Amino acid sequence: MVSTSDRSATPVKTIFRRLLEGAATIWAAVTVTFFALRIAGGDPLSSLLSQGLISTSQAAELRASLGLDAPLLLQYLEYMLGLLELNFGISLFTRQPVLDIILQQLPATLELALAGLIIAIVFGVFLGIVGVWYRSRNAGTSAESISSLATALPVAFTGILALLFAFWLDDFTGINLRSIELLLPALVLGFASAGPIAKVAHASLTDSMEAPYILAARSRGVRRDRRLLWHALRPALPAIITLIALEAAFLFAGTVVTETVFSRPGLGRLLVQSILQSDFPVAQGIVILAAFFYTLSHLLADLLAWRLDPRLGETE
Repeated sequence: MVSTSDRSATPVKTIFRRLLEGAATIWAAVTVTFFALRIAGGDPLSSLLSQGLISTSQAAELRASLGLDAPLLLQYLEYMLGLLELNFGISLFTRQPVLDIILQQLPATLELALAGLIIAIVFGVFLGIVGVWYRSRNAGTSAESISSLATALPVAFTGILALLFAFWLDDFTGINLRSIELLLPALVLGFASAGPIAKVAHASLTDSMEAPYILAARSRGVRRDRRLLWHALRPALPAIITLIALEAAFLFAGTVVTETVFSRPGLGRLLVQSILQSDFPVAQGIVILAAFFYTLSHLLADLLAWRLDPRLGETE
């Protein structure tokens, strides 16, 4: 039998382990990005030279001032030491601090990701519940088909379809959906994440509905109402919340495509531009931020799951 003190200590130990795992994830992401960009991206100043923006002598001076002429391992050590002081470096093209550039674009991406996540949670959980509650009816079959479609379709494909539909609607009805800020990109992003959430909600709720206490309640004549649904849904929430955390972390990858398709400002579009320009410091800063949000979302999911089901802490 686990004592109360052991139960309270277990989540603390697990949180500490999650923080260590998160730090290792961030370090690995930064390290892989650092070397991959420099090995595959080539000389970032060659783009400026080809455009005639700088001369050969200016390129040599700039390369020396930025430390790009130093050995790769030395550049890596200097960059990691700078991160300890929250120094993300300077953009090779705009000469602005990377942190300032990221903070300028962050609100637009957070706005899109939050709107998409809300749509994904509401739509995904709704589809999962309908699929189980009306399993043998057309509504249940339709819900499962929509969730499968949302899981299978790439974000880029649904984004292009949404734009084509918006143009068609504007031509035939005069309703310009593209003028409503956030609507189309948030719907595209939310639809993509709603599919996996619906699948997990469907599977978890199906298991709960077949639990002995639910079957016993049904045998005693308890009706299939909202109260019974809540009792069945509550044990399924930890699994749903865990997946929502994963989708929240992976929404950043969706914003890269969505912001590009809809020509929206944000970190996703900035990441694509910085990679194409070989602007290493900016790309690395965005990757660090994405890894941080990934770690934070997992930690919050664990805390919420333990809150809903304290038994989870005993198995850690």
